[in-house]
Amino acid sequence: VKGTPRPEARAEADEIMERFGLGGFGDYYPSQISGGMRQRAALARTFLAGDDVLLLDEPFGALDSLTRLQMQSWLMHIWQESAASVLFITHDVDEAIRLSDRVYVLSDRPATNATTIDVDLPRPRPYETVLSQRFAQLKDRALRHLHTDVDEVGP
Repeated sequence: VKGTPRPEARAEADEIMERFGLGGFGDYYPSQISGGMRQRAALARTFLAGDDVLLLDEPFGALDSLTRLQMQSWLMHIWQESAASVLFITHDVDEAIRLSDRVYVLSDRPATNATTIDVDLPRPRPYETVLSQRFAQLKDRALRHLHTDVDEVGP
C-alpha cells in the first residue's frame, strides 16, 4: 500500500487478508500455508494494488482439482464484490466458461482470436452450472475451434 502511512497500510492489509480468508496468517511464510492459501495471498496482493483491470495468468493451474474448484468459487465471490475487470488466462475450457462472461478462444501459433464466445449463463454460477445443457453447448463450441487446430497438426 504504497504511499500510505504504516499503521493505515497494516490495517488495510489486515482487512484484505481477512476478506481473502487469510486472517491470522499474515506472519506465516509461504511454506507454512497450503497451495490454495498461497494463491489467495497472491490474489490479495493483486487486489491490494487497486488496479481497475486484473491479469490472472493460469492462477489455479498448479492446484489439485478440489482446491481448484473451491478457488474458482471463491474468485467469483471476490470479483462480484469488486469493481475490477479480470482478464483470466487458462487452458481449461470448463474453467474459462464457468468464470467468464466472454471467452476468447485463441488459435495455435501464431495466436489469433479464433472465436469469441459470449457466456450467457446466469450468475452466480455454482459448480452445478457445468452440468447444464447450455454449459455443454458453450463447451462444445469452444472445443470445436480448438479441435480444428489439433486436426491441422495431425498425428
